[in-house]
Amino acid sequence: MNKFFIVTTVIFCILLSGCGMFTPAQKPEVGPTGKPVESKANPPFLERFYTPPGELYDLEATSGVIFEGINKEKWDQAETGFNNLQTIWINSKPLIGEKKGVKEADKALQELNIAIAGKKTTNSYESLNKFMGSIGDIAKSYKLSPLAGLIGVGNAIRNVNFYVEDKNWSKAASKVKELEGVWGNVKPTMEQVGILAEVTRTHSLVKQMKDAVAAENKGAIEEHTANLNESLGYIRNFFRGK
Repeated sequence: MNKFFIVTTVIFCILLSGCGMFTPAQKPEVGPTGKPVESKANPPFLERFYTPPGELYDLEATSGVIFEGINKEKWDQAETGFNNLQTIWINSKPLIGEKKGVKEADKALQELNIAIAGKKTTNSYESLNKFMGSIGDIAKSYKLSPLAGLIGVGNAIRNVNFYVEDKNWSKAASKVKELEGVWGNVKPTMEQVGILAEVTRTHSLVKQMKDAVAAENKGAIEEHTANLNESLGYIRNFFRGK
């Protein structure tokens, strides 16, 4: 048999079998313990650079009202805040579509409702942070917005304050260290002309809060928290709608 014919045939077979290298692997229908994780397609490229609806920023603002009610056991305030949160969420859903995090947010909101109605402090706090974490996942699809970072910082501050209120200082120290790390990661995304002073102030306040937790100084922590509420509120309002 002609050597050229043999070589040509071998090359043709290799190329034919290699075509699969250029096509994406089909997602398996089942794994060792059942169905794989449900995944959503990435949004169209241009959609990733859209501005998040202002309602998502409003959810972050309302979460602070609810947390204060939970942490101070002001249940009327927590319930009123929840009702506002629920309304904002209902209005925002048509604007965001079926992004990753929507189903998880719906579930966490139901859990939050039950926990607040039952005046369950820990369950309410955990459900609130779970809900806002899901909103953070939704916000990640808006690549040019720092909203996901703002939500992460908000959750981290609530974590610190929850354990400070309980005077669980070892846990608070662990959470303030997490806060420092979260803030360090998101700070560069917020350093823009027009809000840089508040970003710098927030950075200083996070450091001061860490020192206050180490000193177990609840009064100083409350003062730093109030100042963080102000600075982060300015930052949130600056980026809302941008």
